[in-house]
Amino acid sequence: MKKIRVCIDAWGRGALEGRTYNMALRQGVHFSDVNQLCSSLENVFEKIKYPAASTQFRVFGKKSWGNAAKKETEQTMNQDKITDTNPTGKKATFIVQVMYRQNATWQGQVVWSEKNETRQFRSALELIKLIDSAAEESNL
Repeated sequence: MKKIRVCIDAWGRGALEGRTYNMALRQGVHFSDVNQLCSSLENVFEKIKYPAASTQFRVFGKKSWGNAAKKETEQTMNQDKITDTNPTGKKATFIVQVMYRQNATWQGQVVWSEKNETRQFRSALELIKLIDSAAEESNL
């Protein structure tokens, strides 16, 4: 329940596309770039209330952060039901477990399923770089 499966279906020219799954939600969320991937992961953390955030997001204006992304995620999740208990990406599959949300970022571990390799990360940027290095290594 605390792990998120990230399925990468397309990767090229710095852009990635795929789906994220969490068993607590039982539905997948499509993403078409790194920003949407990070937003969908953050929305899952907020939905399952784990891990608890150590800081509150600051925003410009009166509108709260993430409302539009949350609505988009909920619509996408309603359209994309999980039929397979272990979906995989066309290019790669990662199991992400964020254990802490401290210093306005994430800390945890990621498993590259195809190679069964586990790496620790100390920030969302480091997680993205790990996924990017896997893409380079396997020539995605």
